[in-house]
Amino acid sequence: MKKIVLTAVVAVMAVALSNPVAAQQVRDQTKLTYDVLTSEWTNLIGGVLELTDEEATAFWPLYEEYGEKKGELWNRRIDVIKIFLGSYKDMSPEMSRILLDQSFNIEKQMLELEMKYAEKFDDVLPPNKVTRLFQAEKKLETTMQMEIAKDVPLAK
Repeated sequence: MKKIVLTAVVAVMAVALSNPVAAQQVRDQTKLTYDVLTSEWTNLIGGVLELTDEEATAFWPLYEEYGEKKGELWNRRIDVIKIFLGSYKDMSPEMSRILLDQSFNIEKQMLELEMKYAEKFDDVLPPNKVTRLFQAEKKLETTMQMEIAKDVPLAK
């Protein structure tokens, strides 16, 4: 999962920093949030789950598999943000709608993936820990998304 956030933030920052106007939009707080989350993601997840040795042995390989698949969706999400930032000044109404539809599709696929893996996590963790896992992930992802959102302007 650490790779997911890392990929997401690096891509957004790379695009933003390559554009002088957008570079001004990437704040120090976004960079700090990124640094903290990417360096501590696994520790934060592991800490809130309080896994037994048996649970950890079954959980971490499955979580890594889940993270890779989720990372693919994050990469697609970042591609949409790149296109948005790259065409912000002269985006057509049609392109705006295409990007919105792509965002909806990615969100739908993300939810489907989370639901699928919640069932798989049920096989290796008690239900309260599966719930706690998704709560913790949502909190971490929301924190990062809020920082990114502050740096991405609203459509014209």
